[in-house]
Amino acid sequence: MKALIHIGMPKTGSSTIQAFLKINAEALRAQGLRHDPVNPRFGSQYELAATGLVRAGAAMSDAVALRVLGLRDPAAQRAYVDAFEARLQHGQQAWGERVFLGSSEHLHAWLTRPEQITALDTVLRRYFDSVQYLVYLRPQAEMVVSAYSERIRRGETLSFNDHFNQRLKALNYWKSLRLWAKAVGEARLTPRLLTPDALVGGDLLDDFCAIAGIDRTGLQTPRRMNTSLSAEAIALRRQINRFLPVRNRKGGRAKPYQLALRLLERRLPQPGTRLQLSGGQRQTLLADHAEGNEKLRARYFPERATLFPTES
Repeated sequence: MKALIHIGMPKTGSSTIQAFLKINAEALRAQGLRHDPVNPRFGSQYELAATGLVRAGAAMSDAVALRVLGLRDPAAQRAYVDAFEARLQHGQQAWGERVFLGSSEHLHAWLTRPEQITALDTVLRRYFDSVQYLVYLRPQAEMVVSAYSERIRRGETLSFNDHFNQRLKALNYWKSLRLWAKAVGEARLTPRLLTPDALVGGDLLDDFCAIAGIDRTGLQTPRRMNTSLSAEAIALRRQINRFLPVRNRKGGRAKPYQLALRLLERRLPQPGTRLQLSGGQRQTLLADHAEGNEKLRARYFPERATLFPTES
């Protein structure tokens, strides 16, 4: 059995891919592909990223993940990973599909050291004949705006300028991909560009299906997930975030926050103003990542004039 593991970079359609896998799980098994998350109610497969951390001797530190998974201490985290490995060991004998499909945005967020990626890869290669990794790259100018929207959704209150300055260096895709390529090998890492001209059929799910070997005919399409907030919605949420927590103590959605949001959102204009970079911010972003993006283009996409259309 082979494995295809999707490394979900922030704001690259990971939630859409995960929803697609979830609602079509039974149909995919009929095609010989298995999506088998430990916690089906979540989109991201925490168990994949947790395995890399724990097997490398590190501990999970994401407060929200620790609450929703109930993993309060290192012993509980080790037990969680042990259970995942036992699941894979059982599947090695019981699963009849040809491909295992996994997806987690926490792989990118949590596994930031080569030994952590190697630890995950070592576990997966123990149970699968081959393991391939897939990652989508979104133009940095789009990414930084969308990521700000997500931070506000999660309860933060910072300004866009502060967010831009904080995240500028974190958008170095060349550095991120070199980390994974050195750990698992160049041949087992497949980068794709999240731009219509680079995607199969100009569509993320069509592209993912082509890479995974999925026949999309007759499969369900999930609704759009985690769309960016308007400038007006961001301003509203920043105000609410100053007074009410987004999450309750168990990690779920806080009802007072949701009630306030529903009442106040009615006053917002629709569809609202799209948040955009200033001309100076765009130029700073392009200049800061020009060298890394050119290295990526030359290594993985030599047929393209520029990595992303917006760079021309």
